[in-house]
Amino acid sequence: MKFLLLLIPFLVCSQEQTAKGLVLDVDTKQPIPYVNISILQSQLGTSSDYDGSYVLTIEAVDLKKEIKLSSLGYKDTTFLVSNFLKLETVNLKPIAEMLDEVLISDKFENQFLKIQPFLKDELYGGFGMGKKPWQIGLYFPFDTIYAKTEYVQKIEVLLSKGLGFKRKASKFRVRLFSVSKDSLPESDLINENIIVTASKKQKEVTINLAKYNIVFPKNGLFVTLEGLAIPFNEIKRSYTMIDEKGKKSKVKKEIAYVPSFKAFLSEPKKFLVVHYYNGIWWKYPIPHQEKKKQFVPAISLTLSN
Repeated sequence: MKFLLLLIPFLVCSQEQTAKGLVLDVDTKQPIPYVNISILQSQLGTSSDYDGSYVLTIEAVDLKKEIKLSSLGYKDTTFLVSNFLKLETVNLKPIAEMLDEVLISDKFENQFLKIQPFLKDELYGGFGMGKKPWQIGLYFPFDTIYAKTEYVQKIEVLLSKGLGFKRKASKFRVRLFSVSKDSLPESDLINENIIVTASKKQKEVTINLAKYNIVFPKNGLFVTLEGLAIPFNEIKRSYTMIDEKGKKSKVKKEIAYVPSFKAFLSEPKKFLVVHYYNGIWWKYPIPHQEKKKQFVPAISLTLSN
């Protein structure tokens, strides 16, 4: 299997500072776990741990940049990095919105329909975690054949070994989003953290969503997988990087975060893949140049009546 990683130029500076503190709910003063914290226009970031605590080493070159905190159920919050360093606690405001009430009638759960956009012989490579939090997502369009099985029953996700490290246990968050006018993720369909813990040897994860009674929206939905830059997910890896000119360089003992999510190859433009990075959503059509195809995360849905 070949991996192509683009080298990104960066400045090295010996002057570093450490941001350390807690992320709290502004109203309840309770810790908020798994908040993603990213320095915009930088390769650095972290996530708050299960107790709301965070630690982030910041280089001098990033002091004039902005840092963004984002979490399910809370308003995105942005600071200057230089101001963020002075804080011991960061308060996030809950999003004051109610999810649409679902009226359930005759939910039997005796009919099922699996929406699987890939075949096993199409599996190839994967989407790996880097040095900061991010999300990868796949759009599932509506189809009239879903009329008799309109409830989202479960999600299945395939995990990849990753690049330059052995398998280890990992945690990640699963989110469902409505679709914006720009065909990007808009609002969470489930206002609750769904944190998945995968064991060291686990290659496939099933997330049961039956209790949420989510009706498949008429304009489709996004399923996104959110990596968490927490100590539990930390690994050290080494691998060979290849730049656009074909020059190789060895990276040793780089710290990154698991898991990696399995991908499959499809015809270009057949699937809409999105990526959350540097505080915004991007349409993310990653091509495989040799095979003239597109990398797509291996996610499937099962619907029920």
